[in-house]
Amino acid sequence: MIEALFWMSALALIYSFAGYGMVLLVLSRLRPARPAPKAWAPPRVSFLVAAHNEAAVIDEKLRNTLALDAGGAEVQIVVVSDGSTDGTADVARAIGDPRITVLDPGRVGKAAALRLGLERCSGDVVVFSDANAILADGTLTALLRHFADPEVGGVCGQITVKGAGTGKGGLGFSEGLFWRYDQALKRAESRLGGTVSAQGSVYAMRRELVTAPEPGSADDFVISVQAVAEGKRLVFEPLACTTEIVTESVESEMRRRIRSAELSWRAMMAWTGLMNPFRHGWYAWQLVSHKLIRRLNPLFLVVLLLTNLALLANGWVYVLTGLCQLGFYALALAALADPRLRRFKPAGIAAFFVLAHVAMAAGFARYAAGRKSTLWTPSRETEA
Repeated sequence: MIEALFWMSALALIYSFAGYGMVLLVLSRLRPARPAPKAWAPPRVSFLVAAHNEAAVIDEKLRNTLALDAGGAEVQIVVVSDGSTDGTADVARAIGDPRITVLDPGRVGKAAALRLGLERCSGDVVVFSDANAILADGTLTALLRHFADPEVGGVCGQITVKGAGTGKGGLGFSEGLFWRYDQALKRAESRLGGTVSAQGSVYAMRRELVTAPEPGSADDFVISVQAVAEGKRLVFEPLACTTEIVTESVESEMRRRIRSAELSWRAMMAWTGLMNPFRHGWYAWQLVSHKLIRRLNPLFLVVLLLTNLALLANGWVYVLTGLCQLGFYALALAALADPRLRRFKPAGIAAFFVLAHVAMAAGFARYAAGRKSTLWTPSRETEA
């Protein structure tokens, strides 16, 4: 029984980290490529930015957005300052552009802020974007052209990260690796059954498909999967690029990831109908593999370690795997304790891996206990 649990956990982890991606890549290559979308833009497009204490970045964000080529579409920007105490709303108003609407309802939480903002969005397409996400030239036209296809309900973009550790090892470097891997999955998913969900840095949705998320759920997941629920496709556009600064603070990253895991569990459990393969085909398999199984990995990792320790007397294979696991976790803990060690890239990757999975487990514990995170405080770090 113990041996069976060890190998079942090992196989589940191999599938999650490598097997799903390999199978997905093969299947997507067998699918005929869709023709590249031609340039197209709706009459009007709305940007929606929910911000909390983003005075340091909101001016750059809004000027960056105003400078984007909209392909002839009229642009509206709605900024909702969620109880900012650093003058975020004042900085946004000071730009003085009539295309910018600033709402300052007090501290209501991100979901409520998005709800208020959506009520003011008059565009045929709504682009959601984080306050600290700087959009590359061509991002808006790259997003909008997909809506010429009536089967497309939403489009998500690509994220790159920068910060103190991105080029030197550290958590930032490891997060950059994670996003490159995750976006390779999104590209293949988009070709097969549609990308599973969007990430909040930048994504666009048909306005008629969008309702605001309930408090305490992952807003980017909930909003983007509404396209799939309505029988439309959610696609990935690599030319819609954003850049965000990431933190090297273990404490800040842990808080952010715990909150994200809790909200993700609540959102997934509210949309379990999308996991029905008889209704949603390839997308259901992708959602289970990319989201659900990934969030079960902390359980598989614990079972793998405990069963491995119990099997040490059963042969050299278990001794070797046990030493590898213990060595990996020892390296990770040392790197989490000493930021200098994280500049050694294997140590930084190990630290990021352990931090991410501990946060996933803690986030699930919060969800299972019925605790709701409705307020958020973005983690920020100035670029070194």
